[in-house]
Amino acid sequence: MGGSRRKAGVFVGGSVNYLAKWYRLFFVLAYRICPVNKRFGGSVNIARRLAKPVYKRQRFLLSFLKGLNEPLAVTDFQELLFLYLTRNNLPYYEFVPYLDGSYSIQAGEDINTLEAMGWLAKTNGKISFAPDEKSVDTSSQFKKPWDLFSDELPKVRGNDLTKLIYKQFPYFAINSQAANSIIDAESKAQVNSVKEQFKNTRQTLFTIGYEGITVERYLNILITNNIYVLCDVRNNPISRKFGFSKSNLQKYLGNIGIEYVHIPELGIKSEKRNNLNSDEDYKNLFFEYEASLPGRLEYLVYLHRLLESRGRIALTCFEHDPSHCHRHVIRDFLTSNYNVEATDL
Repeated sequence: MGGSRRKAGVFVGGSVNYLAKWYRLFFVLAYRICPVNKRFGGSVNIARRLAKPVYKRQRFLLSFLKGLNEPLAVTDFQELLFLYLTRNNLPYYEFVPYLDGSYSIQAGEDINTLEAMGWLAKTNGKISFAPDEKSVDTSSQFKKPWDLFSDELPKVRGNDLTKLIYKQFPYFAINSQAANSIIDAESKAQVNSVKEQFKNTRQTLFTIGYEGITVERYLNILITNNIYVLCDVRNNPISRKFGFSKSNLQKYLGNIGIEYVHIPELGIKSEKRNNLNSDEDYKNLFFEYEASLPGRLEYLVYLHRLLESRGRIALTCFEHDPSHCHRHVIRDFLTSNYNVEATDL
């Protein structure tokens, strides 16, 4: 029905990026106002000591970068991070098949945040652990000694590393711009086989909510169900949950070949969503919304035409459970009036 919900003073699905923005602001202010002090290594180090990474995944990322002990192109770092997390079944980041292969959107954001906080540096397009930082112990993040950790990751970088990932994990090559020019015939066949698995073209109306899942998992669900168009039926497409505000979501979808369409006319105003405390409250809200559909007929007809022309589209809003979201009312209208096949993801 909209963006994040507030419960007991806490935003459910609150943006991971929300605190990060404050960290960045704090770091800039600390840099400008803290006097250079030899005892503490200057204002930059003071800011670093005061603004330590809060999230465990960010501390892991720094530990991982420190353990690699070399400046790395962001693509190489993302690929090595993917290999390590996948091989060790660690939950810190999830990945999506992006333009350059396996990519974590959250890790990309954390890299930018940690750079702004002074914990890592970018030089000539490569990132590295800030070499003069000694105020945090990151070594405890790994279960294995550094020498063993280093041995389990490949030494190759650039296209050779990308080829290795595409061979072992062909799913992550399906949207790659460079795959055809760097992989061999056998790997191409594997990639094409994966693409064939998702080529279901049966006309279907899907619905999906992003409550409780990462943006990467959300995008992977859309990919594996061969969604062509995502229809955002939030009235106000702004979310405190990382990755789900309109501009970011539209960008991420574009990078995996899915069209984004926002239809605010099918949304519910924010004030109508206040004080939903019981099933009866939701029932009354959706009864009122259903009664309003004749006044929204133009947009419902547009949705049906979009489904007919594109074949596989998905309605999206916040709630995981469609029965707690107005998208189920839209779904039911289309299935009953146009004999549409529908599936809730």
